[in-house]
Amino acid sequence: MIRRKLGNSPVEVSAVSLGCWIFGVDWWGHRTQEDCNRMCSFSRDLGITFFDNCWDYNDGASQVRMGKALKDGDRKKVFLMDKIDGRTKTRSNSSSKYHLL
Repeated sequence: MIRRKLGNSPVEVSAVSLGCWIFGVDWWGHRTQEDCNRMCSFSRDLGITFFDNCWDYNDGASQVRMGKALKDGDRKKVFLMDKIDGRTKTRSNSSSKYHLL
């Protein structure tokens, strides 16, 4: 798997990412927690270390499932990228760096 630096940071991630939005929706069929576990494991086996997610994917269901899938040690082997938008701002009262970190 090709690896690249993440922006100007020293962090290296796979050039291909696993988009985890599908973990929290039933489009194109229902997925169980076991399905999500297998997708994360399979991706790691392929060398994918960049996992993309967002709280807005089914009100956090995809993040919860991804967290469960990575709880057995894979969490330290991947880089989790998360996103926010205007809807998140109302939940946290601020989109400032202080509130996000």
